[in-house]
Amino acid sequence: MKNKYEEIIRERLDNRREWATFYRWLLTHRELHQKAKRAYYKERPLQNLIVKLYFLPLNFIRFFSHLFDRCRYDMIEKEIEVLNDELDDKNN
Repeated sequence: MKNKYEEIIRERLDNRREWATFYRWLLTHRELHQKAKRAYYKERPLQNLIVKLYFLPLNFIRFFSHLFDRCRYDMIEKEIEVLNDELDDKNN
């Protein structure tokens, strides 16, 4: 029974590490996109204002999507920490 439990923890830990890698990749690319967007609109303040007003509802959705993805990433990192602790406890 003990080996089965450790196998489940290891499998879940591998899965969570893959998801953490995905969310790190996702958040990095979003940040790079935002930097490029800011640099582009820095020289075009009027166009920036018009585009922001026009896409206001979509920008709210994107903001909350980013917020939820950041929350998921933090939760996954915490879960990885807990699973590592659980594996250490079971091995000792």
